[in-house]
Amino acid sequence: MLQKKQRHCPAVWCLAVLLFLCLLPTETQAKVKAPKKECHAYAVMDAGSGELLFGQDADKVIYPASTAKLMTAIVCVEQGNVNGKIKTKSEIVNNTTYGTYSLGIGAGITFRFKDLLNMSLMASAADATDSLAAGVFGSKQKCVEAMNAKCRELGLKKTSFDNPVGSDIGAGFKKTYSTAREMALITRYAMANPLIRSTVAKVHCETKGYYFNTTNWFLRGMAWYDEDKYTIIGSKSGTTNAAGHVFIATAVDDEGHEVICAYFGNVSKESTFTSIRKLLDYTFRKYHEGKLTLTKSNYDVRISKKYKEVYDRYAALNCYPTGDSGLFRPNRAITRKELGKLLKGADSLKGNATLNVFMQGNMDGTVTALRFATLLSELYPAHLSGEETEALLADNPATAELSEEEKEAFAIFIKNGFAVDKSCQNPSQILTRGQALLMADKLADYQIRYFASHPQSPDREAAVTQTDNIKAFLGTPSLTLNLKWKNSLKTQAAQRKAEAKKAAQAAKAEAAEETTANTETTATTAEKKTKAPEKSAEPAGK
Repeated sequence: MLQKKQRHCPAVWCLAVLLFLCLLPTETQAKVKAPKKECHAYAVMDAGSGELLFGQDADKVIYPASTAKLMTAIVCVEQGNVNGKIKTKSEIVNNTTYGTYSLGIGAGITFRFKDLLNMSLMASAADATDSLAAGVFGSKQKCVEAMNAKCRELGLKKTSFDNPVGSDIGAGFKKTYSTAREMALITRYAMANPLIRSTVAKVHCETKGYYFNTTNWFLRGMAWYDEDKYTIIGSKSGTTNAAGHVFIATAVDDEGHEVICAYFGNVSKESTFTSIRKLLDYTFRKYHEGKLTLTKSNYDVRISKKYKEVYDRYAALNCYPTGDSGLFRPNRAITRKELGKLLKGADSLKGNATLNVFMQGNMDGTVTALRFATLLSELYPAHLSGEETEALLADNPATAELSEEEKEAFAIFIKNGFAVDKSCQNPSQILTRGQALLMADKLADYQIRYFASHPQSPDREAAVTQTDNIKAFLGTPSLTLNLKWKNSLKTQAAQRKAEAKKAAQAAKAEAAEETTANTETTATTAEKKTKAPEKSAEPAGK
């Protein structure tokens, strides 16, 4: 006898989703205890993923001092001619903010762009920084506008600048401020730029008779750390009365993990560097103990216009193919092993038998666009009519020699947008890591569409759609969801919660209005009952 399909009331659905969401990892949850330090604030960040590992008052507004020059460098490098030259002007070099450090470079001297960048980031020279800013943008104010525009682009809501050098409230600049977390994010972005990265790694420099050292005590050997554990590769210092003694260090271990420590000290410069060393020791120790997850650096893609959005989506999953150098190398051919790791993480295919067979066949072998297409058809069997297959491949002579099965697989590949660039329309194209990353992101969307449109699939109940996601979850105990599905569930649960709250508030308001109306009616009735009736006056007797 057929049983009726159980109907789930909305309350059960919401409870199920809440239980499910409780099982999902919290993106910003603290994994280890943050050591207590005597400072204004600090933040320790995984540079690969951008995740805050731990910190102290990491979101409290502080003053960045000369670490602000990292943002000046970012906008100047991105919008200026890094191979050009800049002639210094007297109104710039003779009017640097009072109290800032300058090299005294003088007016009318022509420097290379890179010379001024060295002076700014290594020696923290205000006259060089102002000259660089004005040389690129025409004025210091225009540079400041570009700095704040970059903050908005990066989603930094608590950071503002009103000068290029990092002067703050102590010098009358009231709109230069940030937080430890956001300055760590600025550093993460800056350290992904090869020119800035190489500049802050230098110890000494000489330009046109000006000799200067880095202010990074770690690089100069003035502050000790254990170089067998990690290597400090640079970043920026700063000091003002309001900011205290600031340093943002970037350290890399021999596995390619990159950690940023943004420290805003209120004791002494010696204390700042000592505290940073202890925090970095603590971070890498906890990683080796398995209590922290670190991501490979991947600095060559993490700010890329082409890859950044997709990279950030999956960075914390540690599924990217990187070597000990920490570089993603997006133009390098991806191997079967690397592609399998990527798909297992980005698309929740861990333990998938078909994918395991694909990987083990030739782990170090490369993958063509056609092989990806046939893998797709093996993972998610689908069919197209002969007419549709021909139409999709009509303008693609490179597919002429394919078998009918290969043509159908490649047509499905094309139809669903897996040809992420023109070269991928050639079945023989060997896929790069960058192309594979974009394809893995496309696969996350394809999974949702596939299960929603293939009722014959044994995994049909795993379909999570906008209208049936909760039912699918309830009916599939072993359901595994990719990150986009999980985010969709979170969004929908939040929407339902907001709608339920709104409905409850409306019901409460309606009940209150009804209670008020009933009270007023009762009061009116009582008033009528207690009031004596008035009698008409009658003439006395006849």
